[in-house]
Parts: sequence; C-alpha cells; structure tokens
Amino acid sequence: MILPTVAELLEAATERMRAPELLSEDPAQEARELVAHALGVLPAQLPGMARERLDARGHGDFLRLLHRRLSLEPTGYIVGAVEILRIRFKVDRRGFIPRLDLPVLIGAGLERVREDAQGFALDLACGIGAAGICVASARAGLQMDLTDVSEEAIELARENAERLIPGRARCFAGDLFAPLPPERRGRYALVTANPPWVPDGTPLPQEVIEHEPHVSFFGGPDGLDVVRRLIADVPAWLRPGGAYAQECDPSQVAKVIALLERGGLRDCRAHRDAQGVERVVSARKP
Repeated sequence: MILPTVAELLEAATERMRAPELLSEDPAQEARELVAHALGVLPAQLPGMARERLDARGHGDFLRLLHRRLSLEPTGYIVGAVEILRIRFKVDRRGFIPRLDLPVLIGAGLERVREDAQGFALDLACGIGAAGICVASARAGLQMDLTDVSEEAIELARENAERLIPGRARCFAGDLFAPLPPERRGRYALVTANPPWVPDGTPLPQEVIEHEPHVSFFGGPDGLDVVRRLIADVPAWLRPGGAYAQECDPSQVAKVIALLERGGLRDCRAHRDAQGVERVVSARKP
C-alpha cells in the first residue's frame, strides 16, 4: 500500500473537514492541526515536508485523530492547542476554545489604544486568556489582568500567560470585577470581554455542548444578563479616555450599544468579521 505524501494528506483532510456536521470555521486550518499533531510537528513546519511520504505509524496516528474529530470532538482539544493571530495557546477542557472571530475583538481593542500606551488592561471572562495575551503582545507597555468566573479556566490562562507574556499578567478567579484589587478601579486603559451571551435554551452544536464548559455560553433569557451587569460596572474601572470592547451576537449589537450609551460611554462602534457581520462592540469613557 502506497501511503500519501504530506501534501496529499492535507488536501484530503481539508476536504473531509468540510463535512457539514463538523461546522468547521476553517477546514484547511483544522487539517493542518491534525496532520501536524499526528507527525509530531507544528503546523508551520508542514510546508517544508509537503513531498515527504507518510510512514505507517504517522498515517495510523492521523487516522486515529481523524476518527476523534469525526466523532465531533473539537480539534483544539484533540491537539491541545489553538492558534490566534500567530500566537499558539494551550487549550484543554478547563476553558472554551476561542473561535476565529476573536481577532475582531482584539482588533477593536487595539484600535482604541495607542501603540505606546502605558498602564493596565483587563480581559474579563478571559477563558484561556487569548484576547488579553494578544493585546499585551501588541502593546508592550500594558500590564494585563485576566479574570474568569471559572477557577479551572484561570489556571489555564495563567499557564498561557506565564509562557507567552512572562511577568506581565496577573490572574484572578471570580465574578466579573469582584476579584480585582480595589486599587485597579479607575485605572484600566482597556477592558476587553467575551462574556456569555447565548440565550438560555438555545440549541448549540453537538461538539460544543458535549465538550465545552456551559458557563462560557449561556447568559440568561435574552443572553444579556451578564452583559448588563458588566456594562453597569465597567465605566468605574476605566480611566478617563479608556476603552471597552466586547463580543456579542449580531442580533444583540444595537442593544449592547444602547446599554453602553446609557452607562455614559461614548463613541460606540460596531466591528465586522471577515464575512462583514457585526460581532463586536466598542466604546470609550469620556
């Protein structure tokens, strides 16, 4: 039996990831992750291996990974990593897997903060810490605080922060602003958040509901219970001129902007993803 080359396997795997039941945001990226993990390399190394033919062990390892993915286990949990803006994060079942629209949130926050900004930034409901760590990586003068209601997620965020932005992050487990040091009040140049915003009872894909922590998704009858509490408190934690950015469902954008304006924030904007869909809202404290 002649086994495929790396390039041939990537092509076949990409096509397999297009299966509608997998709901893949990026079939080619998932294929690279699975093939690289089977071969014990990073996805960035695959182009240099394109013409190499797999051996029986590597091919068998890939087939086992593929079986797990086709059984609707998320790729991030299979390979133990997810890549956002070329930064590779550790991910496991302690935290939800960031989606490919997270860069919209990160970009919205960075738009509001000068490149030479100094001081503190905060990532609320941080999960694995991806948004906050990406912001800190792009703004060397910011110290990053990471918070999440899940103690398990904060452990994972701490591991990512210690590896990727050593000495520049503090991690706190608790409800929204509650675990933060009082001296941070009124001092944040930027607050980003990816709070739960899915209305209770909304059917979610099987691979999400069976594998990822539910606390990361459901936000009350209309999905905005946590968002309302967050927006009510965020102005007091921002410094003058500080900015806030959060992810939400496209159907909630107008409601979130109205909440921000009622809370005294100004210059509210909606930000679009690669498909032109509004998924992030940002604002500034006067």
